[in-house]
Amino acid sequence: MPLYIIGLGLGDDSDITLRGRAAIEKCSTIFLEAYTSVLAVSKERLEECYKKPVQIAFRETVESEAEKILEPAKTSDVAFLVVGDPFG
Repeated sequence: MPLYIIGLGLGDDSDITLRGRAAIEKCSTIFLEAYTSVLAVSKERLEECYKKPVQIAFRETVESEAEKILEPAKTSDVAFLVVGDPFG
């Protein structure tokens, strides 16, 4: 099962690409990386848009507890949302 790393753009919930949005629709688990940059909309707004729960991935989660993100990806599709460009 894939782990999608998806850039959300810098503005709000409408800046995501069509491919990113399609990937989120496939995912049963969604994480939002929330320590490098701050998105202009709330987690609750993203949950409204995606009609799925979004889990905040704090710095500790990403750096020291990565298994919380990687383990679910072994059995289902997982999205890891990043504000801006995930490769920047």
